[in-house]
This record gives sequence, structure tokens and C-alpha cells, in this order.
Amino acid sequence: MKEGGKRLRGICKSDNHAFPLISIITIVYNGQDSIEKTIESVINQTYTNIEYIVIDGHSTDNTLSIIRKYDEYIDYWRSEPDKGISDAFNKGYKHSTGSYIAFLNSGDWYEQNGIKMLTEQIDEDYSIYCGHVNLYSLDGEKFLETFRSRPWRLLQTMRIAHPATLTSRKVFEKIGLFSEDFKYAMDYDFILRAFLNDFKIKVVDNIITNMTIGGNSSNTRCVFKEELVIKNKNIGRKKRHFIWYLLNLLFHRQYVYAKKIVTLFAKKYL
Repeated sequence: MKEGGKRLRGICKSDNHAFPLISIITIVYNGQDSIEKTIESVINQTYTNIEYIVIDGHSTDNTLSIIRKYDEYIDYWRSEPDKGISDAFNKGYKHSTGSYIAFLNSGDWYEQNGIKMLTEQIDEDYSIYCGHVNLYSLDGEKFLETFRSRPWRLLQTMRIAHPATLTSRKVFEKIGLFSEDFKYAMDYDFILRAFLNDFKIKVVDNIITNMTIGGNSSNTRCVFKEELVIKNKNIGRKKRHFIWYLLNLLFHRQYVYAKKIVTLFAKKYL
């Protein structure tokens, strides 16, 4: 195990009601081509009371050297083998101290005012704040579409943009951490449990984060299967859950293609 960051040098961030400490957690494994862009988007945020934590899964490429390059800006980083995404998320949370938690994976990057736009919406009636995400091609060059958070669809599918979400620590304290039973849809399981435990979700109608396709969530068949298991576990076995699963298997690809055609037509003729 290797570790570093400002915290090990006795430099710690403080929290207060007017200016809450936001813990941003980045998990990475062999991300030498993407981690630097992610780190820079965090350390260049206009909101400054940020505790930045990087959890590396014992990368074998140049990732650790890049993390060390930013050691003076990262509050805490750790590199060791893990048991998957949920385990890495949970490690990051356990090393965090902020009142609110955000997750930004390697390869994703915030808008410069992203965290500020989320924190401006904090009030005592809500516990989860979610904005929207712009999706880009794998190389990060070509804009594809905007994924908009629609929490009213959570009983159907994952409609929260997790990389654009800020979650109160009290949610974790009540419902627990990310389940290691899931490899693809652990964020859906977490958000759905929060939703079913009456934690209110507020949509922040702004682009908060940019995300490249091709990550774990791009394996749609596995995502759909885990979403079915998650709904059966948390809501109960319902016929509509299985019907939605079958419809996704049969028609999701056609839906994506049709949406692309409509988008191209609209750009050209409207």
C-alpha cells in the first residue's frame, strides 16, 4: 500500500455550515491517459472548500506518477489492490470528512463552476443534488448528447447522473455504503435505497460534469440485468420490472440509433 497527500503533512480542511466541505472522490486503475484531466478539473474548481481524495487500484502503468505529480493539491491518495468499483468507492468514502460527497471517476471532468452550482442549491429540505452530464466520445473530443437527471424515473431505471451528484453524509450514515454485490449498477442500488428511505433529491438544472463513454456502464446488458436484481431486492418482485428488462434487451440499441438519427436531422434542418 502507498499513500500521500496534504493530510499526511498535517494539512486538513475544515467544515462549516456556511461553507460546507465537499469531499470529491476519484477512483482509478491504469488511467494514465485520463487521470490528469480529471485531477485538474477538480483542483481548478471555483468552489474552494474541497477535500480531494484519489483511490488507485494498484495501477501498473504511469497513473501513480501522475498522482504524485499533484501531491500538493490532493488531500489524500492511496494505492493498493481493491475488489472492484464499489470497494474503491467505499474506501474513498471512509477516508473522507466532508459534509457532502461527490464521485468523479478517472476520465470524467467537471465544468469549472460545477461544484459551485451544486452547493448553491443546498438547503435543509434535500439530501441529494444532481445536475446533468455531457457525454463525449472515448477520446473526449466529440460531443454526443446530454444525459439529464430525472429522479422521478428511479423506480424504473437509473436516471441520476452520478458523476454530477452531491450527496449528504447523512445518507451514507443511514443506508450504508455501496454494495459489493454489483459490478455495474452499484450507483443505482445506492441512489434507489436513498430514494426509498425518503431522502429528497433536488435537480440542479445545469451541466455539472463531462463524461466519456466506454466505461463500466457502457456494458448495457449487464447494467440492465443488475438493475432488474436491484429493483427486485429493494422494491419487490414485480412483473413490470421483468417487462422493462426485456424491452431494454430487445429495443435499447434501436432506440439509441433512432435518437442519433433524430438528433442529426434536427441539427441539419431545424
